[in-house]
Amino acid sequence: MAKQQGRLLLIKIGDGAETEAFTTLCGIQSKTLTVNNNNFDVTTMDCTAPGGQLWQEVMTGMRSVEVSGNGIFEGGTSLTRFKAIAFGTGVADTADAIGNFEVIVPEFGTFAGAFHVNSVEFGGEQDGAVTYSLSLASSGAVTFTAAA
Repeated sequence: MAKQQGRLLLIKIGDGAETEAFTTLCGIQSKTLTVNNNNFDVTTMDCTAPGGQLWQEVMTGMRSVEVSGNGIFEGGTSLTRFKAIAFGTGVADTADAIGNFEVIVPEFGTFAGAFHVNSVEFGGEQDGAVTYSLSLASSGAVTFTAAA
């Protein structure tokens, strides 16, 4: 895989429509995607050599994907939708802080699924722009589509 510009890693938010369209969350300057494959221990002794060395064996337990980002607060349709999900509007699909997102990793692939808005933080210096940070956690299965 060739080197890629960080700005090409995109976090997109669904519009909530029946046939969902995704738009990029604007203003985000730093983004991180973490795939977690939690494991659990299934180690058992070797029945043919019970006194021998034990090697840990694990199986995959819960999987999750976490997304975080921070940047300059910028308005627009995608941020309006994000606010509706994060802070609720009384609409059934936004009342529980869960919405559909896509995260595109250039030349690697796209992670897509429902994500819970864990946190949103706003900040502002006297002599600077209003900033925001967000943290998302997958809620249910996340699909991965490899880049062509």
